[in-house]
Amino acid sequence: MIERTVSYPVPYTCQYASPELVRAFIHEGRPLEDDPRWAEYGAADPAEYAHWARRSCGVVCVKMAVEALTGEIPHSVIGWVQAGLAIDGYLTQLRADRPGERIELGWKHDALVQLAAERDIEAGRAEGLTLADVAAHIRADHLLIASVTSELGEDGPLSRNSGHLVMIYGVELTEVGEVTGVILHNPSGRTPPLQAGARIPANRFRQGFSGRAIILAAAQKTGTTLLPE
Repeated sequence: MIERTVSYPVPYTCQYASPELVRAFIHEGRPLEDDPRWAEYGAADPAEYAHWARRSCGVVCVKMAVEALTGEIPHSVIGWVQAGLAIDGYLTQLRADRPGERIELGWKHDALVQLAAERDIEAGRAEGLTLADVAAHIRADHLLIASVTSELGEDGPLSRNSGHLVMIYGVELTEVGEVTGVILHNPSGRTPPLQAGARIPANRFRQGFSGRAIILAAAQKTGTTLLPE
């Protein structure tokens, strides 16, 4: 097996202040307000932290990309949340069956592209990506914020292929270049092996990947396009 990653380090950020407690928060009913490290998130109080911790995968991926590609001093997660909200980046819509209530649809990908572009990063959206395309972007030293199922942070079966965002920065390949695995940072992985540097087998990743991604690179690392030739 050959491991291929981008040529620069990509720091990991968990969307929860205490990565070791993610499983407890998601599966064991532990209140997020009880996170002992909530203040590190940058929130004003535990309630603000609890609200956004479950909803911050998109801006956390942008945070990781900006720190990797620019060397920018890390800012708090809540700072990135606020930057995204300032450009109307979080999408909700009114429920047809319950007037006055809203459904949360998550971070707008165009807004995440804008957040990255405002920090001197070339960013663009792509659809219909295959694992071969992912490998091509890694060879070109590009990062990918990929739309996947949050179930990639679990060990069980997959039932969908979107609703969550992860940061891809590497692939595992055979001698002839076939992708056998994807190397990524998952902001909400339930256990350490599925958080920083998670290695997802190709078939499992393919099943849980929508084919949509945001491609990112430092300006000097790109040619005329962010799409693989």
